[in-house]
Formats: sequence, C-alpha cells, structure tokens
Amino acid sequence: MKRLAPLTTTILAAALAGCASTPRAYDAEQSRALNLARAGGIYDMDLRDSEDGTRSYSKGILGPLLDFASLATSFDAPLRHLSGTQTFVFNATDIMMTPDKPSARPSLMGWMPASKVTSEDQAYEQYVELVDQAIQQVAKDMALDATKLSNVTTPDIDGHPLMLWSVESAEYGCDAGQCVVAYNIKTPVYWKTPTYIKGGEPESYNIAANHSKKYSRLVFRQAGDQPGFPVDKFYRAISGALPPWMVMYFPPGFVIQEGEPLSYPVMYEQGQQLMFKEPNHE
Repeated sequence: MKRLAPLTTTILAAALAGCASTPRAYDAEQSRALNLARAGGIYDMDLRDSEDGTRSYSKGILGPLLDFASLATSFDAPLRHLSGTQTFVFNATDIMMTPDKPSARPSLMGWMPASKVTSEDQAYEQYVELVDQAIQQVAKDMALDATKLSNVTTPDIDGHPLMLWSVESAEYGCDAGQCVVAYNIKTPVYWKTPTYIKGGEPESYNIAANHSKKYSRLVFRQAGDQPGFPVDKFYRAISGALPPWMVMYFPPGFVIQEGEPLSYPVMYEQGQQLMFKEPNHE
C-alpha cells in the first residue's frame, strides 16, 4: 500500500490539473440557468432543476430569509458616516453574510474576455466601471435618483471595498436613505471560458461564486414595512445593461416580484429572468 501512494497521488494531481485547465461543458440535461450556476461555481446540490422551477431549492423559502432584528447587531464591520436609516438598510441586507453553500448566496458572476485587459487589476477596475455604468443607465431609464456614496467607510471583501449607491424615488417609496444598492467585485482570476457563455472568449478574467467569502454580489435593499420598489424589474434592467458574459444569481427570498418575495431561485442573463426548470419543461 505504501508503494502505491505516490502513484495514486500523481494520478489525482493529474486529474485535478486536467479539470482546472478544461472549461465546464454544457449539460443538455440541465436548464441554462443551472448550467450558468455550475459554471460560475454554484455547485452544491441544494440547487437543482425542478419541473416548473418553483421547487428548485431544497431548503425552501424559509432557509435564506433574514432575521432583521438579529442582523442589526451582528455585523463585524459596521459602516460609519451613514444616517441611522442608511445604517439599518445596510445592516439589514445579506451582503456581508457568508452561508456555507454558494446556492444560499446572491452572486454576481462573469467571464471578462482576456482581450479587453492585461492584468487582474485592470480586470477588477473594468468590472467596477461596468457595474457603475449599468446602475447609472438603469437609474436614468427608471427615473431614479442614484448617487454613489464616496464619503463612507465600508468593509473590504477580498481586499476591495464594498460599493454603495443610494437610490431615491418618490414613485417607488425610496425616500432619502431608504434604498441602497450594495455590490462588490472579488479579484478576477485568469481562466478558461465555457463555450456557452454569450459574448465570451476562450480565455477570461473570471469572477466566480465558489469561495466562501471572496465572491462578488449585487444586492438591492429597501427599508420599511411595505417596500414598493420593483426589485425584479431593477435586476432585469441591470442584467440587460451589463455585458452578456455577466450573470446574477439569487436564492429564494431575495427577489421581490409583484410585491412578493420569490420562493425559488432565479438567474438573470441579458435582461431575462431564468428559472431552474428541467429542460423538457422549459
């Protein structure tokens, strides 16, 4: 047995190296939403396809929902220089929560073509610029007053600051300090791109969702007992304003559609909300 160990280790190392150098192939037995999720590092089995897409998360709606009372004092890096309302909005979001499984976390994933930049640092800056541009465009299209907050201290995630945008809208019940968009971009990694990523190239600077803490996300939050902001419409618009090689995933309870939180997970790609439906039922 002792003499076989080095050989076994060598074979395992070679197998892992092969997996690392090969992009994930499209699985025709899975929905496009699930293929995108798996490609982006959301690999745990709590997320799956179901016949109509509404039973695609094993923990149901209650698992990911937030306890707002306990969250108010649970964060390890509270913001400074925000009003009381703004602080509550931030503390009441899941943006700093890190559940064990990727499928329980809202995630922003992307495969920036390597031809667009020459380094991870450039890729990071480009990702930030693209997200800011998308927020600005959607704010204009939806008649929102959106301001990027530059005078606040925010926690770092993977060495990069959390970004905050304040959103105001009389139509949607967003008074001063009541609505916030929070996002962060992890350090991109040079990697190969799955062939089914729209607008992608063979090599890319990837932001994935598989790390327990160092993952990217974009989350909208509104304070108040009766939120009126069309979150699904906003996410669709943001997705449509981002390049086709960027997608957003949300677990159950994170997307408000027609005034109610969705009890199932969804993916946003190119302005479309994708459900995790078995291919023969799509």
